[in-house]
Amino acid sequence: MFSKAFPNFSSKASFKVQLLSFFIFAVVALSLAISIIGAWRTSQLVRESTIRTGIQLTANFSEQSILTLLTESKENAKEAIDAVLGFKLVSSVAIYRTNGELLISSSKYENHDFHKIFSEQLSDSLAKGIAVDSKTLLFSESDQAWLFTSPVIFYEEQDDIDTVDSLDAEHFFQLLGYVVVEYDKQELQDIIKSIFISNLLIGIFIAIFLTWFVNRGINRLIRPLLNLSSTMQRATDAKNYPQATVKGSLEIRQMAKVYNQMMLSIESQNHQLKKHRDTLESEVAMRTEALVVARDTALTANRHKSEFLANISHELRTPLQAIIGYSDLVKEELELECMDVQVEDLNKSIRNAHTLLALINNILDIAKIEAGKMDLYLKPVLIKQLIAETVETIGPLANVNNNTLEVICDELANELILDRQKIMQIFLNLLSNACKFSQDNKIVFKIHSDDLYLYFSVIDSGIGIDKAQLESIFDQFTQVDGSQTRNFEGTGLGMAITQNFCHLMKGEIKVESELGKGSQFSVKLPLNKKC
Repeated sequence: MFSKAFPNFSSKASFKVQLLSFFIFAVVALSLAISIIGAWRTSQLVRESTIRTGIQLTANFSEQSILTLLTESKENAKEAIDAVLGFKLVSSVAIYRTNGELLISSSKYENHDFHKIFSEQLSDSLAKGIAVDSKTLLFSESDQAWLFTSPVIFYEEQDDIDTVDSLDAEHFFQLLGYVVVEYDKQELQDIIKSIFISNLLIGIFIAIFLTWFVNRGINRLIRPLLNLSSTMQRATDAKNYPQATVKGSLEIRQMAKVYNQMMLSIESQNHQLKKHRDTLESEVAMRTEALVVARDTALTANRHKSEFLANISHELRTPLQAIIGYSDLVKEELELECMDVQVEDLNKSIRNAHTLLALINNILDIAKIEAGKMDLYLKPVLIKQLIAETVETIGPLANVNNNTLEVICDELANELILDRQKIMQIFLNLLSNACKFSQDNKIVFKIHSDDLYLYFSVIDSGIGIDKAQLESIFDQFTQVDGSQTRNFEGTGLGMAITQNFCHLMKGEIKVESELGKGSQFSVKLPLNKKC
């Protein structure tokens, strides 16, 4: 009930404060209940005792009023009235005749007409012929007072009254009138109030004493718990493994034992983890050193490879270009001599020499890219003229496999700032790749530009690429695998060079393909300036 009445208190206050608060609440409530019940019970006992006293006093006053009613003398009633008014709780008295008329009354208070209540009710009863009770009783009660009444009876033969049969008793007494005594409740209310205050003060004193006593008991009870909490906090802050003192109640000792076992287990586990960590660090250091050596070796080997490729490519290009040059001179002489058969044979040699030169150039480009020595040469390029040259160059290759080339260049600027040689190389690599792997199909070359980028794509309906091979399509010396592609020539450098050129120009290249349905290569290159 206490936690429901104060939900936030139970979550924010300490265990000691909660326990003390609950105890104080219970003791105060109990003290208040005892005070109220005690005051009520006391008031009931005092009330019953006062009523008994009032009835007895009224009966005595009735006996003392016999002479007064017999003689109709008020002087005879003075002594009895003074005696009754001498009681502290009695505030007023009155004597009535049998017909309800007031003979005499007296009160401690001025203008106090209490007797009118009894007189009116007595007159009403007599008028209706209702017999008035012949016993002393509590006639009426209000918030301020009690009214007691008793009949005044004169016994003619009082000595023999006890021996007379009850049926004939009415012949031996005479009703002379009635007496009324008013008891004031104020004194009783003051007594009840003082009793309630006394009980409440005693309850508060007892509550204070019990609170002090229970507080000491709680301190002794929770001190081991606080020590255990402090030990746990030290373990958290200092990152060590302190052991708790096992003392206190059974539950707290059990908690301390479990905590100590947990600390020992954590310490053992951390020790093992530290040992494993040291071992792993040593192994990682050794493997890192081995990897560094392997990396340095690979970098050195790659540098030597690049240097070798660059040197050998340069050494091969010089005599090959000389061969091509001399072959062209011989071809011209043979054409002048009209030796067509020899010219055709020489053309085959020249074409193969150009193919070999292109391969050597590719190897040289790869070497430059890996060495980080490939530079961009940006200058204004007539892009449509470049496209026309590309189509003219790639045309014979498209005709070999009976392919048709469609160029779509909508929304294309006339002049762009580009590296002409690398852009044309990308065009040729993508288009030649499409021509090589397509047979009797249409190859679409789409190209357009905006203020920021140049977009172009090559779409074919050739053999396509399996999804498993798409990730490696741009690797060096990699070709599409499969028995149906074995008859296609190539070194596998074209796509690698194309991707490196795109990255060199801060662009990107993507491929979408489905085996047996064709491929689409899309390129997006940023523009430095549009003319």
